Amino acid sequence: MIILLRGHQLKRLRMVKGLRQEDVAKALDVKRNYISMLENEIQAININRYHQWVNFLNSDKAREIAKRNIEKKVDKSKK
Repeated sequence: MIILLRGHQLKRLRMVKGLRQEDVAKALDVKRNYISMLENEIQAININRYHQWVNFLNSDKAREIAKRNIEKKVDKSKK
């Protein structure tokens, strides 16, 4: 049995992992507003795109991007 996450659950997972909508959009080669529409369940997600998204969230690339995002936040807070 396959359980698919809903848009708001994908959003929560993205945020917990320290990623921005822009990060996911770039990885999936789509626009940021498309990610917003999916997360807010305004548009249904294609099953292939869903798998790309989940695979990206669990990738080393996503962890590297999240680490850079955190470092940027720390640098901004020091200024």
